[in-house]
Amino acid sequence: MKFSLINNTNQKYSSDQIYFAITGKNTSGQFCHVDKSGNLIPCNDSDNDAPGHLTKNGQNWCNYLHTLNDISEIEVPPMYWGRVYISLGSPMYLRVVNNGQDLVSPDPANPSDPNIDVYFDFVEFTIDNTGCYVNTTQVDQFGFPMIIELIASDGSQKVGITESRSTLFSEYTNTVPDEFKSLVQAPYRIVSPFRGAFVNGGYANYFDDYIRNMWQYYTSNQLQVTIPQGTFIGKVENNVFTFTKTNSPDAKYTIEYPTSSDVFRCNGVFTTGDAIQQLIQARISAMFNRHMLENPVNSCKPEEYYKNSPANYYAQFWHLHNIDNKAYGFPVDDVCEQSSLIAHQKPEELKVTISWD
Repeated sequence: MKFSLINNTNQKYSSDQIYFAITGKNTSGQFCHVDKSGNLIPCNDSDNDAPGHLTKNGQNWCNYLHTLNDISEIEVPPMYWGRVYISLGSPMYLRVVNNGQDLVSPDPANPSDPNIDVYFDFVEFTIDNTGCYVNTTQVDQFGFPMIIELIASDGSQKVGITESRSTLFSEYTNTVPDEFKSLVQAPYRIVSPFRGAFVNGGYANYFDDYIRNMWQYYTSNQLQVTIPQGTFIGKVENNVFTFTKTNSPDAKYTIEYPTSSDVFRCNGVFTTGDAIQQLIQARISAMFNRHMLENPVNSCKPEEYYKNSPANYYAQFWHLHNIDNKAYGFPVDDVCEQSSLIAHQKPEELKVTISWD
């Protein structure tokens, strides 16, 4: 499938100031990068010190980057857990570890990360024998506006943000509750709650009261959750949310008592057990973020989301400012099909347009 990158920054950045790297896993699970010819090249720890490597903060970093001046189109082979990393004005700093099995991504929560003063963002994708699956994401942060278009012979699909960067920063600061304004790391980015003060800072207990109230409420009430594998009834027993399938009462699926961090990250107690248990956990995690847990009958009605506090107002903002209100504002935002994921069985081109103001 062809990948193309379009510069719509209105000359803010020239083609030789726009960097991108395409990385992902091959069918063997090995991290790879895509060269200019579209070859999938396995990553190796030695790449960090190879000729042409990058250096910052006294450390060497691998250089899988192309500039838009060098190449704007690449034939991308099948790959899993793929990302297109894009940076403006400066290269990005990535590092291979664990004998090529892992690629260290930028961490905007780490003030010593070499990318902390780099304007960057990324697109996520998978290309396999069933087609292409791709999305924009604000799960970790927002760097700059992007639109992705998946083109096929029978039409195209678009997701992303059409507003200018300056407008988004201004509207975010003027509309979100005060706690969420702390997530602005001007001028570079707006980080997600779990990259900011909602995990290790002053708002680390943000969801605590809501969690406590819902755990108490469901000691005497039941919660019905429907997933493709069936309908499950949940109730809190001995401080554990326990779900049973309606026609198989002996099968138990549980959620331990979560922390606010678990809710924002959608991990910890929400990522245990088998596939069925994790689907149930994703539903509950999404309802916490959207403040829908006491109103489950409307849990798949987006017009009812975020009406009450506490809620993930960072995620709400990105839904309000993405095409068709579809966004990845937290890790399981695909619950009830609210994410920015688009897909096609026979794609021809993935076009990414980057903007500024």
